[in-house]
Amino acid sequence: MRPPEVFVRELTPEEGMRLRSISRRAKYQSKRERAMILLASATGMSAPQIAELVGTDDSHVRKVIHAFNEEGFESLDPDYRGGRPKKTTPAQRDRIVAVARARPDTQGVALTRWSLPKLRPHLIETEVVEELGTETLRQILRGAGLSHQRTRSWKWSPDPDFQGKADRVLSLYREQPEDGVVVCFDEMGPIQLIPHQGSGWAPERKPERLRASYNRKGGVRYLYGAYDVHAGRLHGRLRPRKGEREVLGFFSQIRMRYDPRLRIYLVQDNLSCHWTPKVREWASKANVELVPTPTYASYLNRIECHFWALGEFVVKNADYASWKHLAAAMAHHISYRNGPHRDRRLAEAERRKRVA
Repeated sequence: MRPPEVFVRELTPEEGMRLRSISRRAKYQSKRERAMILLASATGMSAPQIAELVGTDDSHVRKVIHAFNEEGFESLDPDYRGGRPKKTTPAQRDRIVAVARARPDTQGVALTRWSLPKLRPHLIETEVVEELGTETLRQILRGAGLSHQRTRSWKWSPDPDFQGKADRVLSLYREQPEDGVVVCFDEMGPIQLIPHQGSGWAPERKPERLRASYNRKGGVRYLYGAYDVHAGRLHGRLRPRKGEREVLGFFSQIRMRYDPRLRIYLVQDNLSCHWTPKVREWASKANVELVPTPTYASYLNRIECHFWALGEFVVKNADYASWKHLAAAMAHHISYRNGPHRDRRLAEAERRKRVA
């Protein structure tokens, strides 16, 4: 049973991957933050822990989770209000949305999709409305949560043991094993040595600017990261490649951080270089249990939440002169994140939880 906290409802693999995409690619930082709150909640993190991760308060985290549980993905978008009174009735707007959502070729129109200039005369000819402007039609569709999008494919996890693997990972998050520690591992990247646009506070209409002339001759790097779930500690190193040799080297660093008698439960995805015969042989000799996340469900790996923070506060809104400068910034941020000020805030959050 989960502890008496607020958690997001159980996510399907498709919903998890969609939230992961939103947390990385959404236009507005607030929407990316809300998606990451939901992903963190899906891994069993409590509201105070999530608030600490994204830099907000507990009440906002609970509000986001409740809204998603009740309204779904629509709750991630801002709710705009105001404007002139509507000239269409609720029934008319519902009918407009129903026609727009149905394919034209199912309504006797020789088209595979609607455009606004084609949908507008069709609504007038079928007497759904007497008159309707193109911009008004766009706003009605937008208000109903519809937008003009590319058709996309979807994947359902082919993993026959999906539920068993998910339950195993979440059970390790809920309670630390008596004989060891739980560590989440993954790579972030590729990261390029180019200006990365971001956001920040600046005078109105005078944003901070980054150079637009650059080349890609610096190659790429990958951040190898490990997150101790129950100690709340993050560890990371930049590497030029992603392969068996680099994985084994980083695993050895993780092993050296703990007593050899302490078993490490290493949660990771199913990338081939994570499960080579040499990696498996090393794990069996080093008192390490490799715990896989289900196929197409890497969002269950809790380190993804911390990669989001590194991307937002270290990579974005920056233009590093060399890989040495980027590595130093990564190390400084990780040290700041693991610092004593964070321990005090967590202790205070735990104290309030015990009092409640």
